[in-house]
Amino acid sequence: MASLPTARWLALLLPVALLGGALVSQYLFGLYPCEMCMWQRWPHLAAIVFALLALVMRSSPGSIMLVVAAALSVLISGLIGGFHAGVEYGWWEGFTSCSTNLPA
Repeated sequence: MASLPTARWLALLLPVALLGGALVSQYLFGLYPCEMCMWQRWPHLAAIVFALLALVMRSSPGSIMLVVAAALSVLISGLIGGFHAGVEYGWWEGFTSCSTNLPA
């Protein structure tokens, strides 16, 4: 089982890497996000905030709850991603269409 300091860093580095990959894909490779792609980014931002607070407040007993909140935020983004993948593969209808608006 991971120690609390390791969990704090993992709670920060995982969403930073995932959100960073999305931003690199968008800005360096021109992969424009659809609305559902944007939905997935918000929980990662929340996870980063929770993890940074857990690192700053490491001596506080509430630090573990911040790590749990960060983990739940990453889980929520993963669930949105699973729904998004199902829409992409045509397994079910989405709330919005998943398409990009490429510049002409």
